[in-house]
Amino acid sequence: MIESVGPQPWQRVKDPHPLPAASKPALLAGHLRDLDDEALGRLIRDHLVPLDSERGYRLRWNSFWTTLGFDSVLRDRATDLINGFLDQAEVALAKNDQDPAQAKRARKFCDRCVGALDRILNRAEEPLAWAGAAAASFNPAARLVIDKLVCAIEKHRADGDDEDLWETLDHIKSDDLGTSAPRFRRSQT
Repeated sequence: MIESVGPQPWQRVKDPHPLPAASKPALLAGHLRDLDDEALGRLIRDHLVPLDSERGYRLRWNSFWTTLGFDSVLRDRATDLINGFLDQAEVALAKNDQDPAQAKRARKFCDRCVGALDRILNRAEEPLAWAGAAAASFNPAARLVIDKLVCAIEKHRADGDDEDLWETLDHIKSDDLGTSAPRFRRSQT
């Protein structure tokens, strides 16, 4: 249990801790990794859903959740914390000793926790997620191309199949980059 959140993390957040601001996802990841579970859990609980529509806050909120999803250490810690919140809420709901308003709030909290888990775990499947939080600074289209290039190079190192590498490069150029330029020239060595 996160002490600063208390035994009922589904209670309304009256004094949310501010989200940290960092100029780059890798810096934010470092800052978040330095937090103990108490502080990280409080941030997660306080910001399961956006609290404000102000642009600066929304950017910090998106960066926070993206960083949790792209950094494998933070992803593991965050999913453990959120699953702990879910366990608390599910135990309380199973006891069936809350008034209807509290039970409704606990069910809504469970939905928010499941949404947060999806938000984090879906990031783990995105292109370049394996590269960590630093890769989150690239836009999705760039991450896709970089991921395909790195994978093609690694595959080429393993199998030495030049033709397969050229086909992958041509595919990236025509399908992902959308150019109608001529295909890559293959060296005649």
